[in-house]
Amino acid sequence: MGVFDRVVVGVDGTDFGFEALHQTLALSPPGAAVCAVTALDTSIAVHAGYKMSDIAAQLEEEAGRARATAAEIMGGRPNSTTKVVRGDAKSVLRHACGEYEATLLALGGRSSSRLLGMMTGETASTLLHESTRSVLFARPQWGRRWHPSRIVVGLDGSEVSLAALSVADDLAERLGSAVQVVTATGGKPVESEAAWAERVTEWDPGHPLAVLRDRSRLADLVILGSRGLHGVRAVGSVSERVAHRAHCSALIVHPSPPS
Repeated sequence: MGVFDRVVVGVDGTDFGFEALHQTLALSPPGAAVCAVTALDTSIAVHAGYKMSDIAAQLEEEAGRARATAAEIMGGRPNSTTKVVRGDAKSVLRHACGEYEATLLALGGRSSSRLLGMMTGETASTLLHESTRSVLFARPQWGRRWHPSRIVVGLDGSEVSLAALSVADDLAERLGSAVQVVTATGGKPVESEAAWAERVTEWDPGHPLAVLRDRSRLADLVILGSRGLHGVRAVGSVSERVAHRAHCSALIVHPSPPS
């Protein structure tokens, strides 16, 4: 299955969640299945004392509005669904990805202080860190509708970076995107004479994190492969750090969707 075949989008009622949905629809081919999921966790209301029932009602109302807006954005697209699921955001999205056999999880690149969004906390960071599937970290481009016109791919010859390049090539073919392939040589050693090196459009002596963050300033999307490391082994992951620090949206590609 392709990266965009079955997508779960976390929609929390904020502009960032809706942007993740907009970008998912822009990236996904016709026929792709997209499910927008809003987590409704009313447990936060217990801290409101005598106003508990009012806060719970407000949360339910916000969740309903988020679902309605998501449905409006979908615009009746085939194979698209929206739903509200009770539970904390992390658990809800984890379960949705497993139940839906998602190939991609799309999240807003920033959290919000909106009441419904408060519950997400570090949800995006946690799910990116632990994910076994590809993840889209969507950041808005204020003033215009997002389109992946300019894509930057980090390539080092590894299997995961070649998978990222394949995704970029697919987007270039489908959407007319321009792809810049960047190899940063300031990290681990790279084989500059290997066959894959012919695809590189720019060699940079800097560290991959700094180089890709800099290139993201003029890009709409930066794509990186993930080695699938978790826990303390993933602390130094370039792909995860770029996703958090890029100036544009970031797509972290896992070579094979989870079975």
